[in-house]
Amino acid sequence: MTLNLTFAALARLTVHRIQNRWRDLLAILHGYCNDRPIKLNIPGESGGYLHWRCALKRGHDGKHRSRNAVWNDSGKVSHEPIQRPTGQPWERACTPTIRQARNLRRWHEAPVSRRTR
Repeated sequence: MTLNLTFAALARLTVHRIQNRWRDLLAILHGYCNDRPIKLNIPGESGGYLHWRCALKRGHDGKHRSRNAVWNDSGKVSHEPIQRPTGQPWERACTPTIRQARNLRRWHEAPVSRRTR
C-alpha cells in the first residue's frame, strides 16, 4: 500500500495535524483529560473516531466521554446518551497523527497471519 499524495494534499494533511496538536495543547492547558479512544489506529481497535477527545476535566472518575460516546482506558467505545452531551470547545480534524498513520500502514503491509487486533 503506497501513498502518492500531491503537494496540496500533503500540505492540507500537515496543516490538520498541526491544528490538532495545537488544539490538544490548548485542551491540556485548560485542564481537560483529552484522552482518545483510538490509540494506535489499527482497524477494529476501538470503534471510535480519530477526532474524539475526552471532554471531562483531568482526573475525573469513570469512563472518558465525548458527547454521547464513552470509552474505558483500553479504548472500547459504547454509547451512553445523556441529556446535555458535552464536547470540548476545540474540534479536531479527522486526520490521523503520524504515529497512527504509520501503525495503520504497517498493519496493512503485514501478512494476515502476523496481524493482531
